[in-house]
Amino acid sequence: IRSFDRRDALAAYEKQGHKCAICGEEFEFEQMHADHITPWSKGGKTTPDNCQMLCRDCNLKKGAQEKLFVQHEV
Repeated sequence: IRSFDRRDALAAYEKQGHKCAICGEEFEFEQMHADHITPWSKGGKTTPDNCQMLCRDCNLKKGAQEKLFVQHEV
């Protein structure tokens, strides 16, 4: 399974304090993307511990790059 389910995405969203893991800005849940920390294309699993919430812009910039950005402390 490649996509995170809503439950796991919402848990990551709450854990991050409603903030993008890269830029640190706060967003509504619907404005964010559930993203693989270790990319799916590089063997990353679709598990809660590999899920981070990113804003649309940061997710599109990140692509399949791993550890391109230092995750923002939330």
